[in-house]
Amino acid sequence: MNQSNANRILEAWVQLEAALRAALPVCSIQPPTQPLELLSALRINGQIGPREEAEVMSLREIRNRVAHDPDEPSIQETEAYEEKVEGLITLLGTGASPC
Repeated sequence: MNQSNANRILEAWVQLEAALRAALPVCSIQPPTQPLELLSALRINGQIGPREEAEVMSLREIRNRVAHDPDEPSIQETEAYEEKVEGLITLLGTGASPC
């Protein structure tokens, strides 16, 4: 069964958010719960730079628009979104760095 473009974007965001959380150092006593706090923690720990932070924020804006807009995103927008998410997940690696 094929997913809608909107569902594909929402699923990609869930995967990105999980990768962002997994990239936090293991010693994070109280992991951030808000996306902005999470990005800040990753930036402070040197796991992402300003460019990656801006890209995540841009993807978050698209995700929010898609979640609340009745219009279906185009296949081109969906594929571009998924490609950016995959690139960021690759950049983050496979897990948290040690403290």
